Amino acid sequence: MQLLALLRDTRMKTGQYGWGWHSENKSTFTDKPILLDLGLVKLNLSKNMYSSPLDFASDVRLVFENAMLYNPKTDEVHGMAHQLLSYFEMLFRPIQAKLPTNQRVNEFSAVYEFD
Repeated sequence: MQLLALLRDTRMKTGQYGWGWHSENKSTFTDKPILLDLGLVKLNLSKNMYSSPLDFASDVRLVFENAMLYNPKTDEVHGMAHQLLSYFEMLFRPIQAKLPTNQRVNEFSAVYEFD
């Protein structure tokens, strides 16, 4: 399954920036409660909780968007989240290209400038 392969990608899981975004590392970055991480996205995917690849992508984006929202631009976590979001978009682009035109979303469409 292509979507699961995205989460298993070395850079997304254990690379320079990927090590802190999975369930086993929930408390690595913050003492704030984490409602969604890549481990939960992977679990949801394994349980067929996503009705489309876009729903999956929305949750992955939300993980990184929340990190950018709750951490200032000067914080390392913000930068790591931004880098991984960009990398995810690059990996997801071929999957999105196979979707019907009316189901495509512009990359970074939900990403805002976070302070």
